[in-house]
Amino acid sequence: MSSEVLNISPVIVWVIALSQLLTFGLTVWNLITSVSRVNTRRLDDHSARLDEHGVRLSGLEQGQKTMPTKDNMHELELAMERLKGQLNTVSQAMSGHAQIMERLEDVVARHENHLLDGARK
Repeated sequence: MSSEVLNISPVIVWVIALSQLLTFGLTVWNLITSVSRVNTRRLDDHSARLDEHGVRLSGLEQGQKTMPTKDNMHELELAMERLKGQLNTVSQAMSGHAQIMERLEDVVARHENHLLDGARK
């Protein structure tokens, strides 16, 4: 048996070289994916914000649909003018009734005076 010396120094050099290469590759990988993770998080935040804006915009659109239009406002204005005219008519009728009531009160007062004075005589 011959005793051969086992020389593992070239293997150790290769293992160290592969280890360094693997460390460098992992460092590059982490740098690349960390930016991607930050971008992914930012995109998720923007997506959530866009969803909130979509909900708010839908609410505004729904509110705008229920608001009166220019034609509705014009119809309302015309109806108010007709109502004002009718109120003027009612006011005139009420003043006429007030005048009639004053005359009736005068007549009733004369009758009362006549009846009270007639009873004294």
